Amino acid sequence: MNLSALLGLLMAFSVMIGAMVTSTDKAKIFLDTHAFVIVIGGTIAASLLSFSAKKLLSLMKVFFKRTLGKNDDINVAIVEMVDLAKGYRENENYLRDKHAGIKTPFLKEAIGMLNEGAIDSDQMDKILNKRAHNMAHRHEEDAEIFKALAKFPPAFGLLGAVIGIISLMANMGGADAAQKMGPSFAIALVATMYGIAVANFIFLPLGENLAKANRMDQIIRQMVIDGFKLIRDKKHPIVVEESIKSYLLPSERGESANKKAA
Repeated sequence: MNLSALLGLLMAFSVMIGAMVTSTDKAKIFLDTHAFVIVIGGTIAASLLSFSAKKLLSLMKVFFKRTLGKNDDINVAIVEMVDLAKGYRENENYLRDKHAGIKTPFLKEAIGMLNEGAIDSDQMDKILNKRAHNMAHRHEEDAEIFKALAKFPPAFGLLGAVIGIISLMANMGGADAAQKMGPSFAIALVATMYGIAVANFIFLPLGENLAKANRMDQIIRQMVIDGFKLIRDKKHPIVVEESIKSYLLPSERGESANKKAA
């Protein structure tokens, strides 16, 4: 589970609710159905006009994966590759035996191709590089879509505020217009608040989260490609480890996986 993303969402909603409850003794004023329908309904409508329903559904899966799922761990990938390098030098069938238990998806794909034995080394490298590039492009596109969606809620929030102000101005001629002006104006601004909150608490942070996760995924995939080539050529586990650890900062490299295994 991605605890930081989940914690961030919970904190965002807690801050919003806390601010609403403590700012006035009439907290119900923040629960306006019209404002909610305009902002959420308008955002959904604009999203469907901009992107396909299939793409939006896939984004929902991405949302739940990033908040409830677990990202690939670069350290797990390193340990797995060092173990595979060591085992493959000693036993030709080691990769086949270990394939099902590999936790890093991209490494599992690469080892699967090697086990099949139907593709030569050059073609394998081309396929893996193409897959890495396409996956990076798709994930980058998802991040950009979340950032694009962030433009819609504030715009519809402003639309809701304008509609509320127009309604307020139209009723100003009545006898009790002065008494109704404050509450009516407050309700008009609720839509703006909804729009700003949805954009800045959900869409923009998720877009940034996806962009950052994509950069890390790219590093892991490229590291896997380099490590896989060395495993395939039966290089010494220390050579494999030191090579793939070049993708880490010096402070992140830590103790050798071979020493840990010993």
